[in-house]
Amino acid sequence: MVSQKIVYVYQFFRTPAEGGIIRSYYLSKALSDAGFEVEVITSHNEKTYQRKQIEGLTVHYLPLHYEQRYGTLRRLYVYAAFVLKAIFCALRIKNVQTCYVASVPLSVGFIGLAMKWFRGVPYYFEVGDLWPLTPIQMGYFKNTLLQKMLYGLEHLFYQQAEKIIGLSPAIQQNIQQRIGTPSKVHYISNIADCEFYQPHEKDGSLEERWQVTGKTVVTYFGSVGKVVDLDSLINIARYGANRAEVAFLIAGTGSELARLKQKAVGLTNVQFLGHLNKGQLREVLNVTDVAYLSYLDVPALGTNSPNKLFEALAAGKLSVINIRGWHCDLIEREGCGFYADPRKPADFFEKLEPYLHQPERLRQASLQARGLAETQFSRQKLGAKLVTLFQPELVEERVRMAVE
Repeated sequence: MVSQKIVYVYQFFRTPAEGGIIRSYYLSKALSDAGFEVEVITSHNEKTYQRKQIEGLTVHYLPLHYEQRYGTLRRLYVYAAFVLKAIFCALRIKNVQTCYVASVPLSVGFIGLAMKWFRGVPYYFEVGDLWPLTPIQMGYFKNTLLQKMLYGLEHLFYQQAEKIIGLSPAIQQNIQQRIGTPSKVHYISNIADCEFYQPHEKDGSLEERWQVTGKTVVTYFGSVGKVVDLDSLINIARYGANRAEVAFLIAGTGSELARLKQKAVGLTNVQFLGHLNKGQLREVLNVTDVAYLSYLDVPALGTNSPNKLFEALAAGKLSVINIRGWHCDLIEREGCGFYADPRKPADFFEKLEPYLHQPERLRQASLQARGLAETQFSRQKLGAKLVTLFQPELVEERVRMAVE
């Protein structure tokens, strides 16, 4: 195959060693391993631009400080600054065949437009959350004129994109219903790293480290911002304060962390672990029995594709989610999780009770979770799926072979 160059744009590109969301790392690596020349444009908190070679990828690091604790206005400034810097960087890269732009936020669509309009380079647009629907439902952007403008931009980005990739079937269906060419909208979910995260017997030394020996451990891991509404988990922990056999771990950092710590004062069953890299998260998941997924009760958030769910599935953990949506339907249908009403802490314990008293039931949920990760969400499978979007002849060949 003649090498083709793809510019892959994602503001928060991370490697496994750095931790965080590493979907972009695995997908760009899949393209590189398939023979494409891949240049990644991202940002970092350093003061200068850096260009690095990472496992076959050329990565452009744009200097742009960002922290999860930032407020709305400062985040908007950082998003806008990244768009401008990324456009300038992308337009300087020569011989580009395709630009792959991954949101959020919605504003990264301008990068795709710039490449298409000024360089004639088609772009693929990856949609991780429904913007601007999500922030509007959360109470941001209340001005009606501003809302119309943002929806107009969303429509423009979708219409001008060569292909659109939704991270959930709900996102895919939502976009298909609103554009004139639904066939260009595809679904590639978030990734379960089944090699790195695996079910294991609990390590006694790790249990001792966090003082959870013999306990059923409920863990939340990820960003600690307003959107995840971790008040629900603190309320659950307070309700179960007399349940010595259940412990709660919260791993992550963000704008709400200090307030949540203050709210949890006096709760001996809650520990805050701070930010974890991928290796540290694997250790925490070793002692974890239940992964708690938390979100504000906003309909649009029921369409998202939370990275933490797929890590929990790969590690074989029972998942509990406090919002209805496609992901909730999935874990309930597959027997590896359940919905718990965030307004009713007792609901969590009532549904968890059978797993506390029937270890075999918890073990079966673990097997179901792991099986789901392997069969539907492995990085090899999803990476190959992305490659076929850039090599349609592979799809045609598979169809031909199936017919024959």
